[in-house]
Amino acid sequence: MNSLKNLVVVVLALGFACAAQEKAQPASHPSNTHMEMSHEHSMATASPVTFAELETTAAQLEKARRATEKYRNVQAAEADGYRAIGQDVPGMGIHYVHVVRDQSNAAPRGSSFDVEHPDILLYEKDAASPGGYALVGVSYLFVAEADSDGQPKNPPFPKSLASWHRHSDLCVLPDRSVKANLKAEECKAQGGGFTELTQWMVHAWIWKDSPAGVFSPTNPTVQ
Repeated sequence: MNSLKNLVVVVLALGFACAAQEKAQPASHPSNTHMEMSHEHSMATASPVTFAELETTAAQLEKARRATEKYRNVQAAEADGYRAIGQDVPGMGIHYVHVVRDQSNAAPRGSSFDVEHPDILLYEKDAASPGGYALVGVSYLFVAEADSDGQPKNPPFPKSLASWHRHSDLCVLPDRSVKANLKAEECKAQGGGFTELTQWMVHAWIWKDSPAGVFSPTNPTVQ
């Protein structure tokens, strides 16, 4: 992906779909939001994790915490180029996406993985926090081919610890509602933006513990 428009597709689609998956009884969503989108979220057969992998992952997440400490003030995040995109989704909060603006357009920071520079910051409303929002986690995008286990090849976090997800055949309409299983021409006819396959995405709840795990798609404690 090389445009802000396509990154918005990722944020909206993954936000709506993951929140729906985590609830046995779907939460109330706008009636024009379609939840039946194709979702690649394969839970690979559990593989043993080594002590070295645990150490490395803990060190990576600690680096992420140190690097994002300043963003506990949402105004600092905004000053550094993060912008709120999409709805406030229970279990996921509000996505603040980092964009780089030049003279003519806006685009995501890039597709290379950098644990100290997450593509997305996750906030929840909190009147006691600066700017009215509390930082609860971070999210990373990752570009890679799919491996035989349905996960990306050579992911930056061990497959035994983190499960990545992505979506296919998505259409985001002008009103920001999301439809799935439309052909590209059908989406275009409705004035929408079509994405054949999104990037891989993973959440890391490093500022508010998730009872489902640090890499869980949603955090049940986030409202």
